[in-house]
Amino acid sequence: MYLKKDMYEIRLESIGGFGANLTGKLLGEIGASHMEVETQSFASYGSEKRGSPVKAYVRYSNREIRLNEPVRRPDLLAIFVMSLAGKENLMAGVGSHTDVVVNSHEDHDRVRDRLRMHKGRLWVVDALDIALECKSRLNMVMLGACVRASGFIPLEFAEEVVKEVLGSKYPEKTTANIMALKMGYSRAECREYTDDKYPYEEYKEPQRVKGWKTGELGGINPEFGNSVTNSLIGCREGYVPHFIREKCIDCGLCDSTCPDMVFQFEKGVNKGMDLYHCKGCMRCVEICPTHALVESEEGRYDDNIGCIDLINKEFLFTDIGENSWVDSESTNNQEV
Repeated sequence: MYLKKDMYEIRLESIGGFGANLTGKLLGEIGASHMEVETQSFASYGSEKRGSPVKAYVRYSNREIRLNEPVRRPDLLAIFVMSLAGKENLMAGVGSHTDVVVNSHEDHDRVRDRLRMHKGRLWVVDALDIALECKSRLNMVMLGACVRASGFIPLEFAEEVVKEVLGSKYPEKTTANIMALKMGYSRAECREYTDDKYPYEEYKEPQRVKGWKTGELGGINPEFGNSVTNSLIGCREGYVPHFIREKCIDCGLCDSTCPDMVFQFEKGVNKGMDLYHCKGCMRCVEICPTHALVESEEGRYDDNIGCIDLINKEFLFTDIGENSWVDSESTNNQEV
């Protein structure tokens, strides 16, 4: 028997486009086909568009699994993008029993502070950099890191599943995918935290003001997918523009091409970006004639993140981001 407890629960937190749903399916396949355990794997997502919230859940058990609900107290939590830090329910249920796997190039203490992680073992792996190096996908690296952090899932079983499930569909990618899997496994570094620097966060079901019980007649959705008060941080894929004021000639081309109006001009002078609203399309970098805007890894610089230099400071901003999806627990979306 592989499990040392009756049930082992995994929660994967991501946004559309990073392959967390597939990672959950692969973890489920590992348990169902290659390990002597009962396995459950499912996901919660909306339209599957890039940037939308995605949660995947996996359970391994030595007995029949009769639960059909989100993972509230994960033994393993995987966070595919650091832009999710501070979002709703992200760190819920994380305690001293939890291994947290994070895709980040930052050090453990910085990652912990950004997540406000209570306790547990924090595994950090630069999955984006490894994926680019291997010419594979980020989710293959995260799969390897999750296998390592679990402490009981054999790496060779993960290799077999990747070959079986993905090899038949994308045979030309098999070598790169296996390399990314192994590098994610070997490069994930762990640090354990036992102090009470941040409080424990209980899991709470999302409560919406408008739901099945209080919805508008005719099925009208009063909540917009995006607005000036919504964060677009969750849409990014690891890169943002970095502004070099000394090279800027205030031509305004960046402002003209930006679809989200993130540039702040005051009396004709470019004050820089408000990355709170930037989705990382890099159009501004491509059009800048003086290279005053360059592509950089997210978190490399701290300029203008979180509306620091916003001219319009009277807005009330949300921290949940795009809100175009409803979770599968729709009966919880009722009057609050």
